[in-house]
Amino acid sequence: MRRGDFARVPCAIAGAEAIEADTRHAFGRHTHDQFGIGLIVRGAQKSHSGRGMVEAGAGDLITVNPGEVHDGAPIGDAGRQWSILYVEPALVADAVAGLDEGRPGWREFAQPVIRDAVLARRFRRLYTAATTPRAGAATPGRESLLLALL
Repeated sequence: MRRGDFARVPCAIAGAEAIEADTRHAFGRHTHDQFGIGLIVRGAQKSHSGRGMVEAGAGDLITVNPGEVHDGAPIGDAGRQWSILYVEPALVADAVAGLDEGRPGWREFAQPVIRDAVLARRFRRLYTAATTPRAGAATPGRESLLLALL
């Protein structure tokens, strides 16, 4: 991928969309209808989210909740590169159903930036499984990876 590019990547998870970006573009405030979880691959960015101003660098996970107003700008002149999955709320609800033990279930990401190498590896496995075409690959395996990440 060349710098300045955005690409929608074929995604094998029904109810999810995969996007890759390598850019210096600054995004104005906007929202998404889906949950977003992604990985900063290179560079760094700052963003104002519904949870305040944050910075994320290479290896950090970034999250956004449906309807959450946020923006994003690179830190420095080199821009940043990321991979992200936008996941429909119904898919997330299905993935975590039954885990709430009678309590209200999980409904949003609490942290806009997550610095956790284990979760970053889980995201990479999920993203690779979702975007790498494999004949006969089982969707339940991808859904298990999504659940492990959530």
